[in-house]
Amino acid sequence: MNTKFETEYYLRNTDFDCRGKILPSSVLDLFQESAGAHSEELGIGSSRMNAMQLLWVLVRVKYEILGEVLPHTTVQAKTWPLVPSRLGFQREYLITAADGTELIRGTSEWVLVHSEKRKIVAVKDVYPFSEGFETRKVFEEKTAKLHDFIPISAGITVTPGYSQLDTNGHVNNTKYANYIIDLLSPSENESIRLFQIDYHKEVLAGVSLSLFCNREENGALIKGVNETGEKMFTCKILFG
Repeated sequence: MNTKFETEYYLRNTDFDCRGKILPSSVLDLFQESAGAHSEELGIGSSRMNAMQLLWVLVRVKYEILGEVLPHTTVQAKTWPLVPSRLGFQREYLITAADGTELIRGTSEWVLVHSEKRKIVAVKDVYPFSEGFETRKVFEEKTAKLHDFIPISAGITVTPGYSQLDTNGHVNNTKYANYIIDLLSPSENESIRLFQIDYHKEVLAGVSLSLFCNREENGALIKGVNETGEKMFTCKILFG
């Protein structure tokens, strides 16, 4: 059983913004696709989970840009799961250039949710192996939960539609990144070095979100709340 997965991806113009910087949604998409492919290879993909009435749900993802990422280049996407805890499943990512230069490193935290009850469940034996897990963590420090903040300026409202849903029936994790980047609208001198997003509640089509952004000296905090004020996600960005 191969506990590490590697594949090639060709980066297109549409993976980059108007200033030639790779979009957060594109990075998250690379992570999502490689994680999904590896899960299928391991026998814990959507088909098996659906049969068990379980869904993989992303709780948190963080990445850091380490080198220049360019369009019309082929990169290597590597991913591997770490030993799971009682309820949590951590997966690491590394995106490298063809010559092995590390371009992006990332980590993510997942839970298994019952598809009908929408409750987190503990499944210790979901992996078809109990040892042999990769041990490398791309970040030495544990990824901390993002804290709430009080907005200091007015926000914007977005209403997700059908095209932004995934097979679980809620807004795909990569789409939040597009809401965030539209709200942030980075200047020419602001390059995203670190990006973290915590997902608190699932967002469904037609549910309006109010987005707020507090800019800091070298980054920003962003959050989205629903119509009743319930926090749906929180994001932290650092420029560098």
